[in-house]
Amino acid sequence: MQTFLLMMLCVLSNPDSELIAVRVEEGPTIDGRLDDPIWEQAQVLRCTLMQYGPDYGSPMTEETEIYILYDDRHIYFGFHMDDPDPSTMMDALTPRDNYVTGEWMAILLDTWGNGREATSFEVSLSNSQMDAKVNPNGHWDYSWDAVWESGTHSNSQGWSAEFSIPFSCLRFDQTSETQAWTVNFQRILGKTHENGWYVLSEAQQMAQLETFAPIIGIEGIEGSLGAEIRPFSSSRFYHTADPDEWETDLNAGLDVKIGVTSGIAADLTVYPDFGQVEADAAEMNLSHFELFLAERRPFFLESRSTFQMPFNMFYSRRVGAVAPNGDVIPIIGGIKLSGSLGSGIHFGLLDAVTAEVSEDTIPVTPAANYGILRIMKEFGPYNYIGLSAVNKDIWEQDEFSESYNRAYALDGALLIPGNHVVDAAVARSFNTDMESDNAYRASFDKVRSNLSYGAGWEYVGEDFDVNGTGFTTVTGGWESWGHIHNTILPVETFSRIGFGGGVYYSELNTGEIVGRNIDVDVNATLKNGAYFGSEVRYSGETFDPYEGPEGHTYSDRTSFHAWAGTNQFDDYFVSGNIGAGQFDCEGTFQNYNLSFRMKPSQALELRLSGNWFSTRDTENYNWSAGDWDTRRTDWKSLILRAGYIFNPDMHLRLFSQYSRFSMDYTLSDESESSDITANLLFSWQYLPGSMFYFLVENLFEEREEGGFGTPDIGCYAKLTWYLPI
Repeated sequence: MQTFLLMMLCVLSNPDSELIAVRVEEGPTIDGRLDDPIWEQAQVLRCTLMQYGPDYGSPMTEETEIYILYDDRHIYFGFHMDDPDPSTMMDALTPRDNYVTGEWMAILLDTWGNGREATSFEVSLSNSQMDAKVNPNGHWDYSWDAVWESGTHSNSQGWSAEFSIPFSCLRFDQTSETQAWTVNFQRILGKTHENGWYVLSEAQQMAQLETFAPIIGIEGIEGSLGAEIRPFSSSRFYHTADPDEWETDLNAGLDVKIGVTSGIAADLTVYPDFGQVEADAAEMNLSHFELFLAERRPFFLESRSTFQMPFNMFYSRRVGAVAPNGDVIPIIGGIKLSGSLGSGIHFGLLDAVTAEVSEDTIPVTPAANYGILRIMKEFGPYNYIGLSAVNKDIWEQDEFSESYNRAYALDGALLIPGNHVVDAAVARSFNTDMESDNAYRASFDKVRSNLSYGAGWEYVGEDFDVNGTGFTTVTGGWESWGHIHNTILPVETFSRIGFGGGVYYSELNTGEIVGRNIDVDVNATLKNGAYFGSEVRYSGETFDPYEGPEGHTYSDRTSFHAWAGTNQFDDYFVSGNIGAGQFDCEGTFQNYNLSFRMKPSQALELRLSGNWFSTRDTENYNWSAGDWDTRRTDWKSLILRAGYIFNPDMHLRLFSQYSRFSMDYTLSDESESSDITANLLFSWQYLPGSMFYFLVENLFEEREEGGFGTPDIGCYAKLTWYLPI
């Protein structure tokens, strides 16, 4: 009741609460000052945004003015953010798509007005930019980048911001004379950590798309079907210490984005080069399965939400993966079509060709073609039916015979009364020299609520395998799960308190139980942003089919985890977590992680994190000794990240890691490996959308006699040009 009255008070204090876009012949100069005479034509809305945090439902302490204009090619937003003491405003200088504490203003545009997807454009006081795609579940995907213009300016009453967003980077219904766009605005007030919204979501996620406010007055506009061409050239010089050799590579390629229709875009890449992408951090892996690595390459990040499929049918790191000899499999070219066909139909089509990898003229990995298709028909923010198809083809070549990996899936979801979503999926795989097999999944979840709960079930057949294009682990069994979690906000000194628990059970077709556990957790966030929480898990007796020649049964076990941290958006941030208890393979484990971040100046940021994970007296099969044995493992990692921001378009970034792993069996000698990696990357956006990268990388490996030898050193440079047509 109190929240409702506060929201009504905000509306009543601003009777002219409609958002009206005014058409002009020519837009303003974007310098952040709002003093261009054209802004006088806008209908100004002065309002108080409502807090999502730290005091949910309370008005922000300062007011905001909103202006909206548009012409034939752009939509313009202007804002003035009141602040009675501008000297306390925090300049958030950061690389693109990297949030830090400070003053921010964000626009979330739903250009179809149907609550299915929004596009966010965010600017800080220092004119650092962020942009993202936002889905109905409140997930922000910052891998999407567009070329748009912004400007900011501080004055004695606060600060102002101007946005110029070209229609060419938006998708909307061009068959309609009048646009039914909706919008929401977010303001961050750095010194008080206030997170305010024009339309406050009653659900737990910050942005509830279907409740956005309409923009009135946008008529007679057309999107651009032009092209964006990004040719690039790169050079790489690499010196290996053993043997003492230099390698030189010169490359050139092309990335193209073409507007096919108002709702469809095509992305084309020829000989793509991802040398500027930060290397993956080394991780410990004691499981029987490969690590699932996050995608970092721009071609695959673009529209990646479109290609999300059931049963992990598409894992983009399969394309251009690492060959058995350690070389990266080169991608010859790729094309991607994605967008909307209207009437709620969305699709994504990707095709990529990879080259053969050889070592000393001996073929290691064959050339292959990957084809990925995803189509969805949406009936609302949560209702949809989808079709997925994946295919990897290897044609006959050198020492490799013809083979294929294919899979198809049908999935869908339905929002039923009470904000509950029921979803289901069925898939079938087809692989060379394997029987075809199926997978099934069904789940039930509560959405749009601080009280969330759900349950689900999944079955994967013995011969169901999508590892040609996706990521498959355990097969030939079923699993089920359930969870419930409640969030209370706000309460006294806390901005939110959460607690809940879950259950999990998994069984093979042969009857062995491979997973069963119960966990209970509690977490809390204080009004000052500090947080803490803990979890206790009990796991029953289970069977591991991959340990030893015939598998092994392990007894029940209990583990505990706890975590805490200061406000993650403060200039100085400390966090840590600990874990201890009985390990999955008998014995015990301990895990300690500590992270520290400091921002001593607006331009400099340092991050240091350390991790120690160890196991003792576990029961494992020693394949070297051919018998069951007890094992000890020890993993240590120390990562240093540093960044220096010259301006929003130019920055220097360092990533360095020391890692050490040792494993000791009772019946055999101890094994140990250590290395140090370091990458220093300079990035410069010398023109909008055009980038220059220069990278220096080092790898120190531990010598058998101890210590670290001469490092492998590489230098890499890449230049891209953005050419809009």
